[in-house]
Amino acid sequence: MKRWRRARQHDMAQVIDWIDSPRQLEYWAGPGLSWPLEQRRLWREIDGAWLRSRALSGDGHLLAFGQISLRAHRRCHLARILVAPGHRGQGLGEELCRHLIHEARDRLQAQRITLNVFHDNHAARRLYHRLGFIESGTLDERGIQPMILLTDEMP
Repeated sequence: MKRWRRARQHDMAQVIDWIDSPRQLEYWAGPGLSWPLEQRRLWREIDGAWLRSRALSGDGHLLAFGQISLRAHRRCHLARILVAPGHRGQGLGEELCRHLIHEARDRLQAQRITLNVFHDNHAARRLYHRLGFIESGTLDERGIQPMILLTDEMP
């Protein structure tokens, strides 16, 4: 049975198992994180205790992880969205994103929700388009595309 809960520092042990290179770490969490990964340090570096860190678990295992950052008045940013490798392609990424969007919109009253995605991460970009995100701004020098969802235009 799957359930949503607040993510905890010990969840980073499973997240670390999902990331096998510094490049994969940057794809997930952005630049500037320490490699090799260590549970407590990773939790601290991603501001796990301060941001709204959410986990989807099932049968005692972490299935997906994501965060919401409050950025400005009525604006939230989705970050560090990741699904366990053995559960990808089963709709959990969409379930995770919809959960984060719902929380940002309904609990935090966000009118705008933003995220960043590497331009060559085609699967993620397709998902974000399906959810209503559109490109916002230009690619940066690392190939990161900012995207935005205007919640008042959501069905």
